[in-house]
Amino acid sequence: MKIKNVCVAGHSNVGKTTIAEAILYKTGVTSRLGATDKETSILDYMKYERERKLSVNLSVASFEYNNMEIDLIDTPGYLDFQGDMISALSIVDSVVIVLDGTSGIEFTTEKVMEIASKRNISRLFFVNKLGKEDADFFKIFEEIKGEVGDGVLPLTIPIIEGSELKGIVDLLELKAYSKDSEIDIPSSFQDKVEEYRGYLIESLAEVDMDLMEKFIDEKEIAQEDIMKGLHKGFLEGNVYPVLGGDALSLVGVDSLLGYISRIFPYPTEAHLPDGVKSTDDPTIVYVFKSKFEPHVGELDFVRVWSGKLKVGSSLLNNTTNSLEKINQVFKATGNERKSVDELEPGSIGVLVKLKDTSMSDTLTDPSHPVKIAPITFPSPVAKVAIATQSEKDEDKVSKGLSKLQKGDPTLNSYFDSEAKQLIIESMGEQHMQYMKTLLEEQFGVTVVEERPKVHYRETIQKKAEGWSKFKKQTGGRGQYGEVYLRIEALERGKGVEFRNKIKGGHIPAKFVPSVETGARHAAEEGFLASYPIIDLSIAVYDGSYHPVDSSDNAFQRAGSLALKDALKKAEPFILEPILKIRVIIPDEYTGDVMGDLNSRRGKILGMDSEGKFQAINAYVPEHEMFKYSSALRSITQGTGTYSSEFAFYERAPQEIAERIIKEREKAEE
Repeated sequence: MKIKNVCVAGHSNVGKTTIAEAILYKTGVTSRLGATDKETSILDYMKYERERKLSVNLSVASFEYNNMEIDLIDTPGYLDFQGDMISALSIVDSVVIVLDGTSGIEFTTEKVMEIASKRNISRLFFVNKLGKEDADFFKIFEEIKGEVGDGVLPLTIPIIEGSELKGIVDLLELKAYSKDSEIDIPSSFQDKVEEYRGYLIESLAEVDMDLMEKFIDEKEIAQEDIMKGLHKGFLEGNVYPVLGGDALSLVGVDSLLGYISRIFPYPTEAHLPDGVKSTDDPTIVYVFKSKFEPHVGELDFVRVWSGKLKVGSSLLNNTTNSLEKINQVFKATGNERKSVDELEPGSIGVLVKLKDTSMSDTLTDPSHPVKIAPITFPSPVAKVAIATQSEKDEDKVSKGLSKLQKGDPTLNSYFDSEAKQLIIESMGEQHMQYMKTLLEEQFGVTVVEERPKVHYRETIQKKAEGWSKFKKQTGGRGQYGEVYLRIEALERGKGVEFRNKIKGGHIPAKFVPSVETGARHAAEEGFLASYPIIDLSIAVYDGSYHPVDSSDNAFQRAGSLALKDALKKAEPFILEPILKIRVIIPDEYTGDVMGDLNSRRGKILGMDSEGKFQAINAYVPEHEMFKYSSALRSITQGTGTYSSEFAFYERAPQEIAERIIKEREKAEE
């Protein structure tokens, strides 16, 4: 049986899952139309997804249609869960990009288009929710044309009477359809149909030379030739069909299915990744998603690029260089899995209980060790500390996080030894809540969030000198060491340097490293608020020793005390870490976002454009960025995103420094 695979992707709340559920209903996979808002979706099957009415994982559905097998992947649109959208787009041959008929191209839409363009995936746009009163297919169509350029073609257009969606017209067939039957094209709509059909043929002729010749010669172009040119242009990435409809009322779903079967590529026609020359190559299988499920264990979602994936075969993992025995192979539809004997090129399947395989690994015939490049994921943007209610739960948290991170590269955890906190980095607050829910439901452990401690630093304003004589006599051999130090500030980012300026052997060379150890230890302990001192030059220039009582320990203590003495006179101050952030938003939210950044003590560096969006670049103190992703999405109604990185340390304002010192004093009481 011939195989096709396709991904449904786009911004959040545009109806991606509704479209996928409508396709499953129309093809007889389900007997009723599943709906996310009614918790009847078979693709959003997790408790978390049903309660919150949003997709957080990619979901696969395999079904038969028109004598072919189609593997459909529904993807999350919420930015916190974009990792699964990126995973799906890394392995499919084509994508249906879904837009809301009222809002058009949004930020995640841009990301989908960007990834699809880089991979040269065939792209079709479906303008959904045309049943809404303020929907405007023709406005969104022009927006797509403006964004994508040449090759954007209308294949269907909606029939709107008053504010009601009656059906769609297929411009190639010149037929009109309601949700489940053919209807007449309204006479009042004939001019619109002729206008857009003419535009379709003219635009298609511009990217197909054979059609162009017939178009110039004013010859009648046969339906078969139009379809052939459409298919060819779609495969080559020169044609971007646009369809419209309303998945919730099933309008336009049959047309979408028809074009998936007629123009979407087969695996033999699609673009193959580097290292795969042909679908006839020996077996090459790529793991694009890993997931842990209780009572099942590790699930690995795979795409077969070439050869056949057969039960009983042994494949080489070209990342770990180990052999994996394939004991079971499944096709999936939501959380239902059907055991199969083999998968052919282009198929999406699920493997279980592999011993040494993870996401982005390549499994191949041992005689053909090809390695496909790993998927590139965005770095996490949000950070919180978590704590357990009891120490006995710490091991559960560690094991749970390890399994969750294996299947989600946009999640990261580490122990901050300076702050003594377990830090979780994620794509946002919703992502964090999902992680906490999985820890509780799958691993039986509850965690609480804490604010991550900021890594403040201290430094000095002026040169100063310090002295200490460490002398101790308790019977027997005593302790003696005398040290003179000189300190001064270094340029920001230079760290701590130590220099030996001793002349005349006042401190023997063998004890100078001990002086350095003591001084560096004192710098690590800090002075004002117990934060490490940085950008400091320390020079030992004088001292004295005792031929019997001097020791490494004595000079360590003397070096530490001498530095503290110098710091008293050097006017130390607090430094706070500054992040460089880039905030990407629709233009209408620019003023509100800039105002919010100013309230966070941010310094606006400037603006530039990123597609149809505005990008604000700014420096903001790290302390002010806690849970910023949630605030940003609240301000921008879920359309804003940002990235951040450490930039530099800067002197904290006096009132902030005083607060920091008081907080540290209170913590140490």
